[in-house]
Amino acid sequence: MVQILKEEVADKIYRSAIDEFYAKGFKSTTIKGIANSASVSVGLVYTYYKNKEDLFETIVTPTYSLIKTTLTEINNSGNLPSESFILKKEMQLIIDLLKHRRKQLVILLDKSDGTRYENAKEEIINLAKVHIQKNLSKKIKGSQGTIDEEFYHILANNFFEGLFEIARHYKNEKWADNMVELLAKQYFYGINALIE
Repeated sequence: MVQILKEEVADKIYRSAIDEFYAKGFKSTTIKGIANSASVSVGLVYTYYKNKEDLFETIVTPTYSLIKTTLTEINNSGNLPSESFILKKEMQLIIDLLKHRRKQLVILLDKSDGTRYENAKEEIINLAKVHIQKNLSKKIKGSQGTIDEEFYHILANNFFEGLFEIARHYKNEKWADNMVELLAKQYFYGINALIE
């Protein structure tokens, strides 16, 4: 019974921290604010977490690791972008992030100033850029390798910023599924138009 209560308290602190970081960002969130939101004492928060940074990292690290691991696997797969991202595994990752980790994703991308994750968005986009550049640079009509490297960054940024906007403005699962499908079709239609 005591273990169940400890898990409930830990979960209450964790959920309150997500809400606080989501609303205020890392810099403006305080342990006192998290404790108040969770209806526990500040000391009890410190029983479970060393400090605000520890709690923040507990929230965002799994989401960051999942995204980074998946993009690294895509980079090592050798597939074209349209084949990689349309595959069920990758699209399901996107839907799962939006459905189960939406707030953590937004915290990671928009609310992490002052943490080791403040450049996570750019790191994610750069991983996608590497894959897109590797697979498109020799296939774009008339390019003969003359396309500025920044173009591939723009492609990656546009796609991921679209996904991030879906996370920021999430309404419900059906809405997100539809938006992701529309975004993917629009994006890959444009990519396919570039390929010889």
